[in-house]
Amino acid sequence: MKRILFRADGTTQTGMGHIMRSLALADMLSPADDSAEAGFDRRFAIHQPSAAVLKTIAKQGIPVITLETTDLDELLRHVTADDVVVLDGYGFDESFQRAVRKQAHKLVFIDDLMLGTQVADVVINHAGDVTPADYQTESYTKLLLGAPYALVNPAFRQKAQPKDGENKAFVNMGGSDPHNVSREVVELLLTQNAELKVTVVLGSANPHADTFTDLPKDRLSVQQNLSAKQMARVIGGSGLSVVAASTIAYEVATVSRPMIIIQTADNQSRLVSFMRDRHLTLGALTLPIAPDKFEAAVGKARLTPTVFKQRLVFDGKAADRYRQLFTQLCATE
Repeated sequence: MKRILFRADGTTQTGMGHIMRSLALADMLSPADDSAEAGFDRRFAIHQPSAAVLKTIAKQGIPVITLETTDLDELLRHVTADDVVVLDGYGFDESFQRAVRKQAHKLVFIDDLMLGTQVADVVINHAGDVTPADYQTESYTKLLLGAPYALVNPAFRQKAQPKDGENKAFVNMGGSDPHNVSREVVELLLTQNAELKVTVVLGSANPHADTFTDLPKDRLSVQQNLSAKQMARVIGGSGLSVVAASTIAYEVATVSRPMIIIQTADNQSRLVSFMRDRHLTLGALTLPIAPDKFEAAVGKARLTPTVFKQRLVFDGKAADRYRQLFTQLCATE
């Protein structure tokens, strides 16, 4: 049986990125609409998931095991010798991984820290500038690094430039956006361009929806709890995207749209440097946002060489690579 158990945590304050990229991988492993091939038996194990997290995963039809603690022993009660376990989080150290791998069929670790010795059968790090030299691994560990393994939902794929997208902007600052950077970005966009219409998409764990009620409704659309297909549609219809320097930036690049990225967390620095150095973005900004730098980046939106560079880096074939990988993992003795 092709059984996959995802172990990740996330809340409105931190960690939603772990759940969202694991969920993207889980979606890649669902059966294709035009294929008779059976998909994988996918489950999530999450420590005390919030209603927002449960709702997000329920949209994909994937069951969730609620863990009362983060203890290894509780997780192991749900791991069988038929399971390929995928760990995504900062609390899974080497000893934790070794114990899970001993009980599971295979172990996959989604990483972005590159710390210590990696003992999983497969390590995934989709940061663009990571190399095998950044890792210490066991002899059997396989490294899947860079944009070819971007953890992006298959709903995001290259689209033609929209004819009416010049005066439309898309804003998303990740799943939780605890500091409400979305509100700041929206205000800057509305102030700097009187003709611009903005769609801000708030993650399911974002608690700040009420803070947008005083902004002009004829120029601003506030959306929440969108599916991957709905997100891809909004991005595809916008001439400019302003997003967090996280997986959402990879999603925009996969659709191929001019974008500005904003670093909202320390662990995003490598993604920022990769996208800036490869000229995949109009601007890479940090907090607090400097209005003049933001305005200068927005002014470049009509110059689209970044879009062509995005198409070279993100080929849209990551899902095929992952389906092949996990089929092999499940079949391997």
